[in-house]
Amino acid sequence: MKYVIDIKDESNWLFPTKGYNPDGSISEDQRTIILPEGMDRRYCFTDSVMRKTQQIGPYVRTHEHWQGYETFFVESSSMWFYIDGKKTLVEAGKIIHMQPYEAHSFIFNGDVQFRGTFHDWNCADDSVATSTLEAHYPDAKKDPEFFALLCSNIDLHMRGIADYEEVPPEQVSAVKDPKNPMAKFEIDGAVLKMITARWENGGKKEIWLAEMEPGFWAKWEGYPGVQDLFYVQSGKVKFTIYGEEYIAEKDCLVKLPKYAPRSFEVLEPTAMYDVGGVTRWYALLQDFTALKKYEPEKATKEAFEEMRKRYGCQITEFGKK
Repeated sequence: MKYVIDIKDESNWLFPTKGYNPDGSISEDQRTIILPEGMDRRYCFTDSVMRKTQQIGPYVRTHEHWQGYETFFVESSSMWFYIDGKKTLVEAGKIIHMQPYEAHSFIFNGDVQFRGTFHDWNCADDSVATSTLEAHYPDAKKDPEFFALLCSNIDLHMRGIADYEEVPPEQVSAVKDPKNPMAKFEIDGAVLKMITARWENGGKKEIWLAEMEPGFWAKWEGYPGVQDLFYVQSGKVKFTIYGEEYIAEKDCLVKLPKYAPRSFEVLEPTAMYDVGGVTRWYALLQDFTALKKYEPEKATKEAFEEMRKRYGCQITEFGKK
């Protein structure tokens, strides 16, 4: 297993494929980095370059999914985002999170680096078959008959023409701004920001951003019972996995397998997302912060240990060196 995955390295691209405009020009370069795993199809991660949209006609058609959750990191350029009767401009640095039955569409203003993570959705299930078909028939996706079949197989349902009110991104709940998170907690050497809540993910996960200073470190319990997945957006982190050291830098995924002893130390100012989302961080941090404020005498190491176990946190030690 590869623990540190450079997203930019083409050797790590699984089943690269393209999307096409009606005139046959390329609309998207898409590649899977990690395939979904488990009953809730978690840990899936993709990387796409969405080409500047060819606007056809005065209106926008949307589509929806009847299951699954999508989270996209917008890493370059900007787009018009249409969802739930609203239209808003989303620029690089923002995050989009969509739930089932939210009709949506995008108009890309330039080439947009669009990195996605998903769960409870079969978006990647057809990757192998589609890739194999395209190897034999490169123009398969340009065939309307096949494209319609592909859409039905990946739970993509077209909606009709809709009217949209233009609003600022702050008025669209699906647009997340790391500068204005849903919740924020400061600990020694790091700021933890909640980007998507567990209730926005069907109770399955929550996504957090950790903005960490050099010297911040964390260590897990001896044999962690679940795997973790981190997206290093910027900075440099040294992970120790099975006693061996690995460096994760900007544009890397870190996939930590179940039962693997592990720890990390931050080497440069780092922004790292927990996209596996197993730990109930919000409940843990909220409860312990309140305990320290109102009953500080009870905010002991033993109390934190009990909360850590209750909320599924496998990190036992952390702080600034």
